[in-house]
Amino acid sequence: NRRGLIILCAAILVAILAKGGWDYLATEKEEGIRKAYAAAVTLPQKRSFAQTHAGHELAGVAWLQIADAAYAENKSADAIAAYQESAKVLTEGPLSVRASLGLAMAQIQSGQTEAGKTALQKIADSASAPKGFRTEAAFHLASLAHAAGDDAKFQQLAQQVMQIDPASPWSQRLMLMQVSKRPAVAAAAPTQPAAATTAEEPAIKLNLGN
Repeated sequence: NRRGLIILCAAILVAILAKGGWDYLATEKEEGIRKAYAAAVTLPQKRSFAQTHAGHELAGVAWLQIADAAYAENKSADAIAAYQESAKVLTEGPLSVRASLGLAMAQIQSGQTEAGKTALQKIADSASAPKGFRTEAAFHLASLAHAAGDDAKFQQLAQQVMQIDPASPWSQRLMLMQVSKRPAVAAAAPTQPAAATTAEEPAIKLNLGN
């Protein structure tokens, strides 16, 4: 019995040491990935990081940054592809909604207007999405409706924005839009470059702040 007990204790000790070693290696690997992400400053470096560490959450963040940059430069196809890569990894939480919002805006920028509008409406109607993203999605839809002269749709969406978050900066912009009676342009931070304009759609900017 004593020999069996010694063997059992030794086995438990080996298991504990093995788990400790595995946890240590996992921690070291994670730290290495974080350092690699921090070192990826340029867009080519971010793309390389995302491809090397495919499936990691930080790879999804890198794809999101690549997509935002492409959107800001009016490279719709590149933006759509990168947002889709980001969405494959960021499947839940605020960053998932952010990727979906970016994809919707890139679709509108590329001329896939109905697909983009449908995606924006889904975000605006989602009770589980962060209020900031919901109000932004509804604002962009209201902006499109206003520019198209669809006052009934604009008023409906403006009301939705106010219901979601009346204190939101997007709500304030809608108020200014209503007062000005000028064609609406969904503005992002003043430092961000404008999105492309087509003959059918107004220029729309995506809030690129993270």
